[in-house]
Amino acid sequence: MKKLTKFKRIVTRIIVLTLVLSCAGGVMPSTFTPNAAELYSDKEKYISYNEETEMYEYSFYDAYVYDIDATPGQIMLDIIPSTGSNYYNYYYHKKILITWHSYNGENAAQYDYENQKLAESIQPESRINIKFAAKNKYDDLSYKDGYLGWESHKDFYVSQIISIRNSDEHIYGDINDDGIIDSFDVVTYQKYITDNLQYKLDETQFLNADIDLDTEITNEDCRQVIDFTLGSSKGFNGATNIGSIRIDNTVSQAMSLGVKNDIDFATAEIKFGVDVLKKCYDPEKNNTENILISPLSISSALAMTANGADGDTYEEMEKTLGNGLTLEQINEYMAYFISHLPDKDKEKVYLADSVWFKNDPTLKIYYEFLEKNRKFYNAEIYKSQFDETIIKDVNNWVNKNTKGKIPRLIDSFNIRSNTAMMLLNTLYFESEWQEPYIDTIDGTFTDLNGQKHLIKEMHSEEYQYFDLGNADAFKKPYLNGDYSFVGILPHEDVTFNEYVANLDGKELADGLREYADPETIRLCVMIPKFKYNYQKSLKDILTKIGMEKAFDPDNADFSNINDLSVEGALPLYIDDVLHKTKIEVTEKGTKASAATAVIMGMGAAPPEEKKTIVINLDRPFIYMIVDKNNVPLFIGAATQLSEN
Repeated sequence: MKKLTKFKRIVTRIIVLTLVLSCAGGVMPSTFTPNAAELYSDKEKYISYNEETEMYEYSFYDAYVYDIDATPGQIMLDIIPSTGSNYYNYYYHKKILITWHSYNGENAAQYDYENQKLAESIQPESRINIKFAAKNKYDDLSYKDGYLGWESHKDFYVSQIISIRNSDEHIYGDINDDGIIDSFDVVTYQKYITDNLQYKLDETQFLNADIDLDTEITNEDCRQVIDFTLGSSKGFNGATNIGSIRIDNTVSQAMSLGVKNDIDFATAEIKFGVDVLKKCYDPEKNNTENILISPLSISSALAMTANGADGDTYEEMEKTLGNGLTLEQINEYMAYFISHLPDKDKEKVYLADSVWFKNDPTLKIYYEFLEKNRKFYNAEIYKSQFDETIIKDVNNWVNKNTKGKIPRLIDSFNIRSNTAMMLLNTLYFESEWQEPYIDTIDGTFTDLNGQKHLIKEMHSEEYQYFDLGNADAFKKPYLNGDYSFVGILPHEDVTFNEYVANLDGKELADGLREYADPETIRLCVMIPKFKYNYQKSLKDILTKIGMEKAFDPDNADFSNINDLSVEGALPLYIDDVLHKTKIEVTEKGTKASAATAVIMGMGAAPPEEKKTIVINLDRPFIYMIVDKNNVPLFIGAATQLSEN
């Protein structure tokens, strides 16, 4: 068997190498991979016969777990199969009994043990891809495009749970979605990229294929698959070892306990976030681009940088970030926030910071600067040559700390000959809704130009309504109630451009403090199912909102970062601030990530009656993800949403 496996791997590599060489000149190979309909009939996609085990195998994709009883010896699983449109109807539910009594072969005991372990991993109200094996053939157990119902007393007896996979998880590189990454996937990638694929990829296939998570299938995705199939890499978007020297162990400074977050900190973060959002939004373009920023990620990276500023540069950065708070207060608030983040099964918030500086004898970094950023931000500290390896190292660090959601933040053109330091922040948010949606319905989203786009609508009743004067807002809580999604919809008589132009961060913070009495309101809301990426250079934006001197090579004063008395030493300034984000809002919950890089160069000069309120986010809207104190982790403007 081992020899056969090795032989298969060798053959696969030869085939892939041949394909790569044949495509080097732009000529596609003649191999054709038929689509799913040509490979098997509809029923065969869900029912197959395994001659080796002499059992029938049944597959369910994106099934809803209505109930699970993992009693040893006889496991009961009640699932509702997906109809393919995110709609679940209990009429189609299937009561499946997994028991060794249904199979008396020599492997019965082993099946019983494995079934028990797998069953214990299944959670009620979750959505899974699951595969069973049974001695009996059930024609009505699985069927494509909706599943046949039956009398409620009918039970299905199966012998084995073959596999379970979260329906949100994807096998990266498996563009064919056949469970194997091989030469056929390479062919399909190349045909898709050159517009020669003769069928449309479904959602699962597309998500499998989008390895670098940029919502496109490109040559970079294909290259990773080729490297994997040839054996030159062991995975995708992998955070490989960082070649830069990590030295934060030389800075002996315990993390500060910080100061508990309050209204002042939340107001400062909301105001800063709104100021940045307004400058990112361009009314002249009638915004065809969805925006998403993380005020917390940006302000964390900039506050670490400000810890090395002095004079007017310090005052400008403190005023822009703090809204009246001192930098010392911001540091203490950040330290508390970082040390009180959840890391639970269905609720995770990760925040990471790091300082990277050039290994150059003329650049002597003050110990006090590193000590302060260790104390308040738990920053990792790296020393690097700042050659081509810094790009790989920084991207690997970002990739690792965003759980693969942002594989790449910087490129070679971001690193100049005078680049001497980078201060990085990453933020990762993942949480299920307190009350997840079971289904979606088809709807439309009207963009700023009046054009309508198909979307999937998620409807619910909530209880936190906020009257913001010229807009309606609501909160939908995530699990445990510590974080919430905030939806803000301007009134019909206010254009979206007008609303964004007049948006005031402090007024928004005040407006979100208290919600209306739930006893007087029935709040019906609709959130569209959506996901998108966003990236932006914030250099011009931060300059416009008050942080001018930090970016001026002739006037920036970061004299508290490096010792300018060293022979050949040059002062530092901020060359650019890069920001990248990603969000996905589904029936289950939300995943969002952000990364910020402050890139520093050197060479500057020295230093009552109950009423019903309906809020349908089916036209351009503002949204946030906030904690229970209204500290905004993310702020976005959705103007162009569609199902695709």
